[in-house]
Amino acid sequence: MALRIATLETGTRRDANTPREWQRLLARTIANAEQAVARRDADALAALYGEVAGWSDPQRVFQGRKQITEAVFADANRNAFGDSWATLYATAADALLAALDAEPSEPVFLNYAGVLVYELAELGGAEALFRAAHKLDPTLPHLRENLAAVREQKRAKVRPHLLGPLVPRVKALGLKARRVAAGAKATPGLTISLCMIVKDEEEMLPGCLEAVADSVDEIVVVDTGSTDRTVEIAKSFGARVIDFPWNGSFSDARNAGLDAATGDWLFYLDADEHLVPEDAPKIRQLLGRTWREGFHLVETNYTGGEEAGTSVTHLALRIFRNRPAYRFEGRIHEQKTQHMPTFLPERFEATTIRIRHYGYLKNRISAKEKSRRNIELLELEAQESPSPFNAFNLGSEYLMLGDAATAATHFDRAWDELQAGGNWTSAGYAPILASRIALARRESGRIDDARAALAIGIAAMPDHTDLHFELALCARDEGDLAEAERLALHCLELGDAPARYASVVGSGTYLALTLLGELAERRGDAEAAERYYLRALDEHPDYVAPVLHAVGLMVARGADLAELRETLELDRPSAGLLAATACLEAGRVADAVELFGEVLDRQPGNDAARIGLAEAYLLGKDWAHAAEAAARVPDESPLAQAAAGELLFAHAAAGDAAALRSALASGTAAAATPADRQLYAAWADALDGVQTAGALPAAAASTAATALEALLRVQEFASFELLARVSAAIAVPRDDWREVLARMYLRRGYIDSAADEWLASANEQPSARAFVGLAQVAVARELEEDAAVFAQHALALDPSSGEAKRLVERLRERAAA
Repeated sequence: MALRIATLETGTRRDANTPREWQRLLARTIANAEQAVARRDADALAALYGEVAGWSDPQRVFQGRKQITEAVFADANRNAFGDSWATLYATAADALLAALDAEPSEPVFLNYAGVLVYELAELGGAEALFRAAHKLDPTLPHLRENLAAVREQKRAKVRPHLLGPLVPRVKALGLKARRVAAGAKATPGLTISLCMIVKDEEEMLPGCLEAVADSVDEIVVVDTGSTDRTVEIAKSFGARVIDFPWNGSFSDARNAGLDAATGDWLFYLDADEHLVPEDAPKIRQLLGRTWREGFHLVETNYTGGEEAGTSVTHLALRIFRNRPAYRFEGRIHEQKTQHMPTFLPERFEATTIRIRHYGYLKNRISAKEKSRRNIELLELEAQESPSPFNAFNLGSEYLMLGDAATAATHFDRAWDELQAGGNWTSAGYAPILASRIALARRESGRIDDARAALAIGIAAMPDHTDLHFELALCARDEGDLAEAERLALHCLELGDAPARYASVVGSGTYLALTLLGELAERRGDAEAAERYYLRALDEHPDYVAPVLHAVGLMVARGADLAELRETLELDRPSAGLLAATACLEAGRVADAVELFGEVLDRQPGNDAARIGLAEAYLLGKDWAHAAEAAARVPDESPLAQAAAGELLFAHAAAGDAAALRSALASGTAAAATPADRQLYAAWADALDGVQTAGALPAAAASTAATALEALLRVQEFASFELLARVSAAIAVPRDDWREVLARMYLRRGYIDSAADEWLASANEQPSARAFVGLAQVAVARELEEDAAVFAQHALALDPSSGEAKRLVERLRERAAA
C-alpha cells in the first residue's frame, strides 16, 4: 500500500545572482536524480545525496535532499523492473537516516524516511519514525493516514516479498530508524530576545511590555530620541536601552537592536503592538522547534476611530532565528524575509498567538502625523530603489489620509508590475493589494477598473472574502441594490477570510450584516434594516458602528429612551456617543443631552461627546449652555477648531455681540480659522448695526453655509436674514453662492425660496445645475411634466452632466410606471 507524502511547491525566488545559481544547481541535481531513478542506478542516487550534503547552505541542503527523495517517490515505473525499486528506496532511506542521525529533529525527513522503510516492509521502524514526526509537528500532511496504514498492515500480518540480499539491509534500516526516532525531540533551553525601536512612546510602551516581559529572556530597546518618559519606562522593565540618533531609516534602527540581541530567537514589536496577555506563555512553547526558521503571529490592526473602528487581521512574521543574514532592509515598511528560506514553506509556522496593533487608529495618526511622515520616507525610498512594494506602501498611506485618487495611482503601479512579473500572488502583500486597489479605484469613481482588479483577484483567491465584499460595494455604489445584497449574503456564507490574506475583520460577518442593513434601508425596508443592525451588534458587540443606524431607525418608529437602553448596550462610551448622535440627528434634544452627559460622566476628556453636547444645546436654542460646553474643549484637542466654531456661533445666534467680540479677542476661540474669525467679526458688526467694509474671504463660505442651515433648522429667521446679508460679502461667484442657498432651502423644505434662487441663476446665467435644481423643485411640487422639461433642458446645456442624465432617466422610469 503506497503512502501519501507532502510535496513542496517551490516558491518564487528573488531575481538575484546567488538564488539563480542555486536554482540552476537544484534543477541539474533533480534532473540527475530523475535519470538515476529511471536507470535504477542506486550508486548514482547515493552519490547525489552525498553531493548535496556538501553544499554550503544548510537550507539548500534540506531542499536538495527533499527533492531527490521526491524524485524517488515520483517514479512512474516502479514495478516495471521487478524489485529494483526496493534498492533505490533503501538507498534513499540510508541517506535520510544518516542526515537524521546528525539532526533528528526534522519532521519532514522523519516522515519521508518512514514512508521509505514502510514500503520496504519495516513496519516497526516506520511507525517509530511517523510517531516521532507527529510528536514534533502534528500538522504535517498525511501523518495520521501514514500511522493508520502502519496499524492496518500490522493487523493484516502480511509482508510484501523482498529479495533475500536486501533483507539484512532493511533490518539494519529498521534499527537505525528506531534509534533516530528516539532522539527526535524539541531542543530545550533556547532563549528569545524582544527587540524594539521607540520614540516618545510613554503612552503605549507600558501596556506592550507588561504583556510580554515574562515571556522573553531579554529586552533590547533602541531609542531614537525620546523626550518623554519612554527610556525610564523601558528600563523599569529591565530593558537594555540603546541610544540611536535617528537617520531616517527604520531598518538601521531595527538592525541595531537585532545586532545587540543575544537570544537564540529574535522577536520584534513596536510600542503600539500589544501581545494578547493569555497568549504570551505560548511563546516559550515555540523555542525548541529548531526545524523552523520563523513563526507567524496573528496581528490585528485597528484602523478606525477607537472602539467603533474596523480592523485588519494578517499573519506577521515576528519571531525568527538569530542569524546574521536575517536583517532588515528599506527605510520604511522594512523587510527582513529576503534572506530567509521562504522557498521552504515548512520552515515557517503559523501560530495562534495574537498581537493587537493600535498604531493605525486615527487619533494616533493625527497626533503623530504618522502617515505624512511615512509618505516622506517612502517617496525618498522610491527615488533610491523603486519597487512594487514601495508603491503599495505609498498607496496605503494615501488611502489612510483619505486621498483615494492618489492612492489608486500608486496601487496601479504596484499592481501592473506584479501582474507583469507572473505568479503575482506569491508576493506577501498581494492579497491586501487586490483589496485596496479595488477600494481606492471605487472611491475615486473608477468602478469599472475596480471590478477588473476584483475579477483577477477572485479568480486567484476565491475564498478572499474582502474581494467579494468590495464587489458588493461596487454594486451598491452603482445603485444595483439587489446584486449588492446577493454579494453581501455570499460574504456571510464565506465568513471572514483566512488570516493569510491580511483580511479586514468583519467582511464575512458584522461588516456584511451592516451593509445588508444599509441596503435594506435604501430599499425602504426599515424593519429588515433594524434587524440586520441589531444582529450585527448581538453577534459582534465589539463593533458598535451599527448603533448609529439602529438608534436612528428605532427613534423613527417611536422608540423611547427606555427601549433604546433595554435593546442596546449603551454603557460603553462609544455606543452611548453614537446613540446620542442618532438622537441629535432625529431632533430628540433631551435624549441627546442625557446620553452625551452620561458619556462625559464616564469619560470627562471625551471631546467628541462635549462637542455633541454643545450641538444638542444649540439645537434646543440653549445658547448659554452650548457656549459653556464648547468652551470646555481644550486648545490642544484635535476638536478645538470645531469647538471654537460652536462657541462663536452660540454667541452670534444669541445676538450677544459683546460676548462674541470677547471670544474673538480672548483665547477662548483661538483655534478658529482666520476666515471664520473674519466672518464672525462681521456678524458682530451686523449685530451692532455696523456694516463691515470690504469682502470676506472665500474660505468663510463653508462656515457661513453651515451656520445658515443651522439657523434654518431651529427657525431663527431673524438671525438667518442677518447672516445672509453678511454672507453676501463673501468673495465667491454669485451663481455658486445661489446654488449653495438653493440646495439648503430644498433640503429644509423651503421650496419657494429654492425656486427663487435657481430662477435667478437661470435668468442671469443659464446652466445645467440651475435647471436640474428647477427640475427638483418641480418634482417636490409633483409637477413631473415640468420637471422633465427642465431636466431635458439641463441635459441640452451640458450633455456630460451626470446629475441631469440620472434625473432624466429617473423621470422616464416614473412616467413609464
